[in-house]
Amino acid sequence: MKRKQRLENFVFYDTESVTAHLEHMAQKGWALADVTNPLWTYEEIPPEKRTYRTAFYPANQVYAPNAPEKQEEYIAYCEQAGWHYVTNWDNMLIFYTTAENPVPLETDEALRLEATHKAMKRSWLSVHVVLGVLFLLNIIFYVSALVKQPLTVIADGNAFFRNALFAVVLVYACIAVGSYLQWRKKSLAAVESGGFCLPVSQNVRRFQKIFFPLEIFAGLWFCLDRFLPDDMLTPKIFLAFIALVFLLWLLFQKLHLPAKACGSILFFVVAMVPMFYSMVSLSLKAEEAKANHTSPWGDPYVVTLPNGERETILLQKDAIPLTTADLTEVPEDAVYTTARKEQSSLLATKQECLQEIPDGVPQAPQMTYEIMDVSLDALTSHCLEAYMERDTRPTPDLTYEPLTLSGTDGAWQLYTDGVPLPQYLFYKDNRIVVLRPDWGISQRELEQAASILLPTSA
Repeated sequence: MKRKQRLENFVFYDTESVTAHLEHMAQKGWALADVTNPLWTYEEIPPEKRTYRTAFYPANQVYAPNAPEKQEEYIAYCEQAGWHYVTNWDNMLIFYTTAENPVPLETDEALRLEATHKAMKRSWLSVHVVLGVLFLLNIIFYVSALVKQPLTVIADGNAFFRNALFAVVLVYACIAVGSYLQWRKKSLAAVESGGFCLPVSQNVRRFQKIFFPLEIFAGLWFCLDRFLPDDMLTPKIFLAFIALVFLLWLLFQKLHLPAKACGSILFFVVAMVPMFYSMVSLSLKAEEAKANHTSPWGDPYVVTLPNGERETILLQKDAIPLTTADLTEVPEDAVYTTARKEQSSLLATKQECLQEIPDGVPQAPQMTYEIMDVSLDALTSHCLEAYMERDTRPTPDLTYEPLTLSGTDGAWQLYTDGVPLPQYLFYKDNRIVVLRPDWGISQRELEQAASILLPTSA
């Protein structure tokens, strides 16, 4: 018998949509066979008119030794009334009949509403509350890091994307829970007046269709984040992973695999493949670094030839925006390591640049520097304070003293016990620079560095 699986997306308490969908599928020649959340399995049948109904049976709401027996008794009672049991979706029992005028499956609206609420608390509500708390905690930790340690996360695009996604899902969870509580309140009033439970509004159904996939994406990201390092779990890697899962899903449809087999394979992909990818990637990077004598940021710079000579792989001058040759005289035989690391988010872009001398090579001027481009004016002063606190907090004797530097909106030099150190902090507009030369840089050279690294006036 031919079977197929579908990824269904229903509001859990919207039984009208569930039954209407199943009746439509039966008319197209597909009958529900099993539900392995969120995969629904259908088997091919001759097209026929069926009437589907659902019930949240109270025996499903308790943990008791005789609960399964009570459920079997209830199913047998429904079978005698002409309702054929199909399967269950969590705490929801699903029945169908082909009778023209079937006996109502449920007649007590108050009991139906109470059973629905118990089922919601056991499954749908508890899941949304747990996910909401987890996402809220992640957002709180992220905002706390932005306030207390902005330099570590402000330019982290992965963290920004992850928490933006969590924020959207958190809003979705709050609205979804609020919509259910509002539906329950109105349905209670209607039942107490002798009426029926209200149908779920079309707006709630549309909201579920749009935002439920985002909840799945956020859950997958949260799981992958447990296995992959931050520098590996990028939006591109995540989207590629989603594409892989989707292609596997299409393959499962072609092969007509059972839903449990599909779920097991997808679980393996979600849980094990990222872990395997992480271990292999880290191992390859370690081997490459060992073989190529890479720099601290993974950029190869010196290779030892078989005859013992060194061959230096120099990056182009524009690989870093400022070199020592732009400021002072450099020996012709100087061998440099140059590297640049960049992070970017909607809040800021951060570059860490270095130009250093490998061990055992004749000395020449060298330096490191950081460039921070902040997107919001309000964050500039906060980042300046963070740089000063980061550099002076380890030792009480360290202080930043104001410095006169043309072409800047503010400049400071690091001091220890009144003795100046070769570290400078300056900014203009929304760009902040921390410069660390290892030679006694002159005022002219410092202003030359500022003119290269800072934005020019319009």
